[in-house]
Amino acid sequence: MFRNWSKGSLVVFSFFSIVARGQQTDTLRTFEVNEALSKLESFSSIEFAFDSLSSQSMDEVLEQSPVYLKNYGQGQLATLSIRGNGASQTQVFWNGFKINSPNLGQTDLSLLPTFFLNSATLNYSGASSVNGSGGIGGSLDLENKLFWKKGVSANYGKQIGSFSNSTSTIGISFGGKKVVQQIKLLTKKGENDFEFLDLSQRGNPEVSQRNNSLFQFGGQYELGAKLNKKNLLQATVLYFNSRRELPPIIGAVSNNEVQHDNSLRSFISWKSFQQKFMTDVRFSYSNEELNYVDSISSIFSEVYANTYQGQFRSTFKLWRSFDVETSMQNSFSRVNSSGFNEKVTRNEAGLYVKISEKLSKLYYEVFGRQELIDQDFSPIVFGGGLVVKPFQRKLKLRGNISSNYRVPTLNDLYWAQGGNASLLPEKGWASEIGVDYEWAIPSKSKENKKESLWYAAVTGFYNQTEDWIQWTPTNFGYWTPKNVKQLNNSGVEAKAAYSRITSTYNLNALVFYSYTHSKNNSFSQQNEDRVGKIPIYIPSHKASATITLKREHLSVVYTQIYNGRVFIDETNVTYLPHYFPANFGISYHNKLIGVKYKIGVRVINLFDEPYQVVANRPIPGRNYSFSLSLAL
Repeated sequence: MFRNWSKGSLVVFSFFSIVARGQQTDTLRTFEVNEALSKLESFSSIEFAFDSLSSQSMDEVLEQSPVYLKNYGQGQLATLSIRGNGASQTQVFWNGFKINSPNLGQTDLSLLPTFFLNSATLNYSGASSVNGSGGIGGSLDLENKLFWKKGVSANYGKQIGSFSNSTSTIGISFGGKKVVQQIKLLTKKGENDFEFLDLSQRGNPEVSQRNNSLFQFGGQYELGAKLNKKNLLQATVLYFNSRRELPPIIGAVSNNEVQHDNSLRSFISWKSFQQKFMTDVRFSYSNEELNYVDSISSIFSEVYANTYQGQFRSTFKLWRSFDVETSMQNSFSRVNSSGFNEKVTRNEAGLYVKISEKLSKLYYEVFGRQELIDQDFSPIVFGGGLVVKPFQRKLKLRGNISSNYRVPTLNDLYWAQGGNASLLPEKGWASEIGVDYEWAIPSKSKENKKESLWYAAVTGFYNQTEDWIQWTPTNFGYWTPKNVKQLNNSGVEAKAAYSRITSTYNLNALVFYSYTHSKNNSFSQQNEDRVGKIPIYIPSHKASATITLKREHLSVVYTQIYNGRVFIDETNVTYLPHYFPANFGISYHNKLIGVKYKIGVRVINLFDEPYQVVANRPIPGRNYSFSLSLAL
């Protein structure tokens, strides 16, 4: 029944348009909402903001960042690699709660539509320790923020594209003096039967992708209530359902595989703003279901996970100089999997403390985290850094060092055939040093006094991970995980931004570049030939550039992405070549009879470049999407 909801969504939108016009829509007096836990200022991070009509998933957004996205194809699994580390070494947090799968240890970013979010922060290395452990490479923090407006507002979005793809969104918010509510709905579907060159056949004929359709539906409800001038209640419930067919690799016969993902995430938070301190008590419940079906091979895999999390956060001043942030956390997961002999559970309790001080030209911070995993205390995670501003100009020097660790996943420990209960946790440490500089160039024109703004940053990093867990084959015909290697990662990241605003146009440019030197420093004895080799699917070079030009009601965006070659075997003999895709978009926005509208066209893979991110998993060539959005 959800497939037909978008047909009536325009009628619903029209109804609320009439209601909203009859009410005043002024912004309420500002109610400042600060989070009890702030980010680590001396550590690298990148922030993303999403508009209320965004229909992209997180993997599409991160593709344009300096991190590496491992994408299995249109609508398929997408995972994140940060600074040469794997997907399991990247933690994903939703409003401060860990959402990595407790059994797999990773998150599929293609199942996270940005429509249900307001912002995201990509944290590197030790900066991930604010919300939890395990982010040896870093973390992705996803947030929902409430906007306090009086009256009723609504928005509607429709996007159609190549390969029978379409996305529909609708959002409605109701605001009063003390209560604000928001409802969002999304549906997405597509056949994804694009054509590609079949390199497994003689002559490389062009064939159509098979068994690759997708249907997703999601709904979110948000509530905010001002209990009084010093207390705020916030709650969010998000439901998301995905059914996707899994296509065969190039040259293989399709087994008509299908995967169903079903998730329910919720949290409630009570923030109290007192004169000298702030507290935040929050609870979360999540339910995740994954069903994989390969009827031809008679494989029916089911995973059900329930996770309960609670947190107490606080921030206060110590001796009038030091800012102190603390949190106590507990997470309990119960997982029932067809790959386990019985239900398994995991309990994680943690304590986090951060102390910082801001002086005239110096800021420094130190932090520590201790966790209890079931009955075992984890290694203490610690770190610190400083930011120096030596001159009046906006020059910043940064440096930090931190430790981290990651416990084995439930699959690593308890998989019925191959699980290894004696695994050690992965341990690592990381450091970075960087410089940031921004400056303004005044306009020479007397008519236009606007400035041109420049920003540049360069960061060098080094991290090392020991007891890396990897599944390896045995002499008995099955695979098992082992602590097999030590990995060293070092490199340089650079960012440059330019902005110019005049009376006739706005021009913005953003460039990212990262170089990562990753190698296996040591390996288990039976794999000594892999020492000194580059791990699989870790590119040495990654770059992206985005240019946006806005003139009156018109906007043009061009994005260029570069991924260097990646090795696909541990001996570094076989590799996938680099790829260089580009995207282009143009849109027009205006207002008609009190309704804001925006129409747009986007061209993906502008130059029709054939490439693969994962071996034998084709990516579509040039394709198009057309969008319409309405808001009031």
